[in-house]
Amino acid sequence: MRRTRKPAFTLIELLVVIAIIAILAAILFPVFAQAREKARMTTCVSNMRQIGTGLMMYVQDYDETYPFIRFTSDTSWIWKNAIQPYMKNQGVFACPSNPMANACPPDPTRTKDPKGLCSEGWQSGIGRSMPISYSMNSCAETWYPADSAQGKRNPPVTMAQLVRPADTIIICENTWGTADLHGPDWLWSNCGGVFAHPAGKLGNFIFFDGHVKSKKWLATLYPVSQNNWQRDEPIQDPANRKIWGMEGCQYTVPPGPDAKAFHTNGCDAYQ
Repeated sequence: MRRTRKPAFTLIELLVVIAIIAILAAILFPVFAQAREKARMTTCVSNMRQIGTGLMMYVQDYDETYPFIRFTSDTSWIWKNAIQPYMKNQGVFACPSNPMANACPPDPTRTKDPKGLCSEGWQSGIGRSMPISYSMNSCAETWYPADSAQGKRNPPVTMAQLVRPADTIIICENTWGTADLHGPDWLWSNCGGVFAHPAGKLGNFIFFDGHVKSKKWLATLYPVSQNNWQRDEPIQDPANRKIWGMEGCQYTVPPGPDAKAFHTNGCDAYQ
């Protein structure tokens, strides 16, 4: 009995199949990566909502007064430590999208942080650690420590002092270990500390009333008459370029979002 041989794929057919698979992979992998990043960003927003809720609980417990950014000159106790009791866990202070979020794991033997992998306040954090991801707006709250002469001149803000709590940022995202993000000047002078999510180049922000919003960083600055950094009512003159914040935070900002200053020093990374 004569055997019949089943037809096999030719080399050309195999190459065509491989090419199709490669094309599909090139199309789908970025989509999957973007979906993962959006999921991480959603987690970050959820964390920030918990921080906002904890912050408002602190305010209610302390006579409607917000915490100092720094309580001690050695930066061992900051706003994160102050609201920690209102959080489910310290991990809420870590945004999974942030490349620095897991750089400071718990280490009870840690005595110093020479590489700046931990956020200020790590000395009093759980396991002598504190994640980097979030900082407080030091144009609306003084960045001087509570135990300094400048800090004594600039007590923490109260709810009664807020002119526009729903439009003023209190907490934003960063990649440095500082307890504060020193107002809008970081957007052109210290861009390396500004964090924007890869999906959409957006930042997440907590406002003084506790709500969270995602928006472009430069949209927090322009128009200057509606900026989200100063806690007082901005000057409504369209020609005004000055932002008046707390002591140490008075700036004349670049003429607009297309200014050269926003396209140097690596500033394009967050836009």
